[in-house]
Amino acid sequence: MKHISASQLVMLLTIYIYSENAGFLISPIIKTASYNAVLAVILGGVLGLVIVLAGAAVARMNEREYFAVFGKYIVGKWVHIPLILLLAGYMLHRASMSMRNVEDFLMVNHLPTTPETVIAILLGLTVALTVRAGIQAIARMAEVIFFVNLLLLIILTPLLLGIELQTPMLRAFVTNFDLNRTAAGTLQATPWFGDAFVVLFIYPHLKQQIKIRRVAVWGAVFSMILILSYLVPSLLAFGPELGGKMTYPVMEYVRSMRIADFIETLDPFLTILYIPALMLKISLLVYAAVISLARILSLHDYKPLAFSVSAAVVGYSVHFADNTAELLYFMTAYWPSYALCMQLIPILYWLVAKIRGKGAAHPKAP
Repeated sequence: MKHISASQLVMLLTIYIYSENAGFLISPIIKTASYNAVLAVILGGVLGLVIVLAGAAVARMNEREYFAVFGKYIVGKWVHIPLILLLAGYMLHRASMSMRNVEDFLMVNHLPTTPETVIAILLGLTVALTVRAGIQAIARMAEVIFFVNLLLLIILTPLLLGIELQTPMLRAFVTNFDLNRTAAGTLQATPWFGDAFVVLFIYPHLKQQIKIRRVAVWGAVFSMILILSYLVPSLLAFGPELGGKMTYPVMEYVRSMRIADFIETLDPFLTILYIPALMLKISLLVYAAVISLARILSLHDYKPLAFSVSAAVVGYSVHFADNTAELLYFMTAYWPSYALCMQLIPILYWLVAKIRGKGAAHPKAP
């Protein structure tokens, strides 16, 4: 079995957490939390990290076996199978939601005359081939995307700061505290980071000497920094009222920039950041779901499932919502509660294992 290192996992978690949230969920959290959005993201990051560490604690109970296999020794086979199917369904649902975000983004900004189905099929084929390539290929892609994002962030940050920002708004981050808005924003942001519980499903691919707590903390910190690097300038540029009504506030922010006469807009740079990172996230979600389903079905090779499962994600993404506004409403009003319910399931395994004592995650000797 091929393994991924601690540094690769940090980069993978960073890109996995920040990609969609920085690109498409800035507007909803600004609308929900207003100037309290920064505090909400920080608190959500801390709570999400707790969810991830709980999942990692379950994975460490049997480091050599997949959670889809050893989970039945903790809660029993007839409880475990429905739960693992629920978790696999959630990951595929999450992948479909992310894919729909990519489809809408491409249609609005780059491919307005291309049928949505064609875009979805091309994206699905990319995901299927990436999943078949395996976890090590996904980890290496994360390394490349991480350094590209870091390079562009270093280059673009001085330019972004050169735009006319409403710097007096900075005091509003402190003076406009609202407990209700902060709580609502925290509820919305916690699943962003809690989604990294996907580590539970790929744990056997990690090198055994990895200190998962340290890796998870660094992944959460780096992704939080990247998210805030988009959130804070968007708030300072547009304010909470206008920023909360924009579909892509970061895109509108960058479109206002001009560099000499040979670069009219920096939109392509955002596309370079968003699309590969989001495709990586979708691929990891589909890989985790496929590897779990393969183990439940007692298949030694998961690859035959890659194309069929990816096709299901494509089909669902096309019919996920009627339009972008409906998608944003779902992600704001309904998805956070649903996501938290799914992400907290591993804690149930952890509690049962603690009650049953040491060795609960291992098969009993005949």
